[in-house]
Amino acid sequence: MIMEAHNVKYGTKVTVTDENVKTPPSSTPINKGDEITIYRLDGMYCNGKDKDGNRIYIAGWTEVELCV
Repeated sequence: MIMEAHNVKYGTKVTVTDENVKTPPSSTPINKGDEITIYRLDGMYCNGKDKDGNRIYIAGWTEVELCV
């Protein structure tokens, strides 16, 4: 099921399906196909962690799909 990142429950592992992921300046880049864990909405960005444990930020409207 594809949904926007801001609608994902805290701690959920997802795969990014969006082609153009918006991130804050100087943050870790996130690309389509990356697996991340979403934590919470912080302003216009959702924060979380990538597969290596690095803190990441993506726009709340980024399309993601739940990992099975």
